[in-house]
Order: sequence, then structure tokens, then C-alpha cells
Amino acid sequence: MLRYAFTPRRVAAGVAVALALSLSPALAHSAPGEAPRYLLVTGTGSSNISVLRVDGNGALTQVPGAPFASDTGSLTLEITPDGRRVYTGHVVSGSIIGYDFGADGSMHEIAGSRIDFGAPVIGVTITPDGSRLFATVGSLTTEVRSFDITASGVLVPTGAPATPVPGMSGLSLPQVTPDGRNLIVSTFIGATVTSYAINADASLTQVGPTMATGERPALPAITPNGRYLYISNEGSATLSGYVIAPDGSLSNAPGSPYPTGATPHGSAITSDGTRMYVPASSGGQVDGFRIGADGALSPLPGSPYPAPGGTIPGRVVLSADEDELWVIDSLTVNGTARVHTYNVAADGSVAPSDLPAVDTGVVFHDGPSAHLSPAR
Repeated sequence: MLRYAFTPRRVAAGVAVALALSLSPALAHSAPGEAPRYLLVTGTGSSNISVLRVDGNGALTQVPGAPFASDTGSLTLEITPDGRRVYTGHVVSGSIIGYDFGADGSMHEIAGSRIDFGAPVIGVTITPDGSRLFATVGSLTTEVRSFDITASGVLVPTGAPATPVPGMSGLSLPQVTPDGRNLIVSTFIGATVTSYAINADASLTQVGPTMATGERPALPAITPNGRYLYISNEGSATLSGYVIAPDGSLSNAPGSPYPTGATPHGSAITSDGTRMYVPASSGGQVDGFRIGADGALSPLPGSPYPAPGGTIPGRVVLSADEDELWVIDSLTVNGTARVHTYNVAADGSVAPSDLPAVDTGVVFHDGPSAHLSPAR
């Protein structure tokens, strides 16, 4: 399975490294007098992290010193809820590193934060209260490990036993539900998704059955109200939709799976949970969906929306006022990934803005690794 992570042609065809905006809720632009917000984007092929300042009109500019160095294969990135720290996981170096994230967009490695696993770190996710980090570690098979985030930002094992992910998991991606009660884990090889209750000691207990997905599921996304889960199936060009019960167990949403363009990847969901945008990487488009009251998806007006020529769109990120949608290259003829700005209309349709594309300086952006920082 890791061949997808490190063979660009295969990834171009499948944008394989299955991989979230574990979507944070949309975040507003910086207004005069407000602390600035930043878009962070990692490079799986270039071992670095781009930090782009968000201006009031949605324009992006690289901050001084960026992109900042990271370990090899930066596949996953998470920001703590207070916006002060960043943690990255690495599939090649097999490590997690923590960074202090400055109000000016600067990044500095936290002394003693680095953990080396000797195996690929696939995904990391942080609880809504910022107290714990869960990571999926392994190659063909993976397990979930848990860490307390100390006041200094260093990660300390919780002492809870590692939880094996069922079957030939490979590139398993975790995501904590918005209420912090459940951890949901997808498996790229096994084509499944499983929900676990998070116990007080950070141990995990499976709730409900393991559910089937489409082929090569990647990048699970949960609506902000925690009611619905959607997974991009790269191999079958569909989205699997699930209803999340109060105990965290999963059932199929009405009409699931939903067709998309070829190779759906890293999606964005609006803060009110009524719309969803999904880049179709090898399809060269962005699909837009309305999320029904029952979780069913239907196309937005004008969907699909064409992506820029010469690019493979891998991820989309919404601004909190939902006036802009940023479309991030996974691979591109330009070599380094760029961010393209689209305007969002009142009916949810999107169209390219007049703003120029911005170079991130990273190569092969992939995985749940593009996020906006919260207000500070």
C-alpha cells in the first residue's frame, strides 16, 4: 500500500496516500486589529511545511522563513484548538514532531517533542479540548496509539494499550468526533471504517460493527454537528456517507455511496453542515454537494466545477465566512503545489477568483495536512 505514498504516478492516478481537513470548522479572515490567520500545507515529497498568511480579501502570502523544515514524508498535520501548537506525522521518517506556532506564523520545534516509532506514522488527530493526540502507526497493518499533550507541548504516552485496526488496514486515518467521545478510523487497504468509544484512560472500545466503504477510502470528514461522516473512495470514485448515532456507531446514510469525479480526495464541509466540496484529483474538478437533513448528498448548482489546468487538486479548504474556497494542488506541472482561490456564491456554487495562485513551496501535498489556524 505504501507504494501509493511514494510513487507519484500511482498517486496521480489514485492520489493514493489515503489520507484530513480532518476538517476543522471554517475560519474567518483576519480583520484590521485581529490576529492573523494562516493556512498550513505540508509536502509529503519535500519534507517541509508551508505557512501562508490569510489577508482580509482571502489573498494568501508566504510568511518569512516558510516553508519550514520537517521530517521526511510529512503526510499529516494537526493544529491544537488554541492555535499555539502544530503536530506533524511522517510516513518515511516514522516520527511525530511538535512545533510552537507563533502569532507571526513562525514555527519552532518543541524541545523533546519528537517521537520516533520506527514505522510510518499515517495519521494524527487531536481531541477538541487539546489534551490528547491519537496516532495511527504501521504499514500493511496499523494500530492506534494515544498520547497526553503536556503543558510544554511534549507528548507523553497515556499508558492505554495500543488498539490494532482490523484487517489489512494500511494507511489508516483517525478522526475524533466533535464531541470528543469517539475515534473513527478508516482503512485504505481493507476498505472499512470503524468507530471506537474513547474511554477516560484513552483506551478504545469498538462501538457498532465495522462498516464497508468503497475502494481505497481516504480522508474521513465529519460534519461540525457530529451527525454525519463522509469518506472519499479514491478507487471507486464515490463518497460513502454514514449516520453517526449518539453512541458513535455507524449506519449507512440514505443513497450512499454517492458518485463523484475520478479520485475524490480531501473535502471541506461548511460550518453549518449543509454543503460539502470534494476535489476529484485525476478528474480535474471540484464536486459540490448539498447535505440533506438525513445526511443524503445531492449536487450543488453547476457542480462539478473545473480545476485549474495542469493540476491535480488534492484538497479544498473553506474560509469561515465561506466566501472563498482554496483548492490545493496535490501534484502539478509546476513542480511545487499551489493554492488557487475560488469565490463561493450564495447558492453554494464556486468559480475561480481574480486572485493569482500562490506557490506553497512544497512538493506533493497529500493527506489530512492542510488546515487554517484558529484565531489567537
